[in-house]
Amino acid sequence: METASKESYFHNTIFVFIGDHGVSGNANEIYPSAWTEQRLADEHVPLLFYAPYLLHPERKKEIASQIDVLPTIAGMIQEPYVNTTLGRDLLDSCLKNNYAFIVNQDGTIGLVTDNYYFTKNVNFPEEQIFPIKGNRLNLSWQEVKTIKAKMSRVTTAYYETARWMLMNNKK
Repeated sequence: METASKESYFHNTIFVFIGDHGVSGNANEIYPSAWTEQRLADEHVPLLFYAPYLLHPERKKEIASQIDVLPTIAGMIQEPYVNTTLGRDLLDSCLKNNYAFIVNQDGTIGLVTDNYYFTKNVNFPEEQIFPIKGNRLNLSWQEVKTIKAKMSRVTTAYYETARWMLMNNKK
């Protein structure tokens, strides 16, 4: 950054730093057990937008995904654009769906929200829900059933939309 700060482009450039994967292993020292047992620590990566002449310093702690990076950058440059991705502009306060969709190699797909991690198997009728802020679901059976049903629909919608986009978007 020191070298870049001496260049003419520095004042109107947004630098984006992102990890491509988290660190697997025992995260129980700093996160609830689901982060280790469900391998969510593998998905937890830093994302930093650096543009001292364009952006105000801010720290956000919300669920996001790498697919959100492109729409966020497009929103930052304040030019009109059409978002044809599954991602969202993380800085758009009108968008409140704090979801991250995950596809695992074992045939499971999942959805992370502010409070839960939901998984389902694409080949078998197996669904699970885990708390991500604590180690217990302090909910009634009916509340769990309602949350699982909603998360199952959203997870399937992400999965099927991604499949459709992969097969039909020719650009």
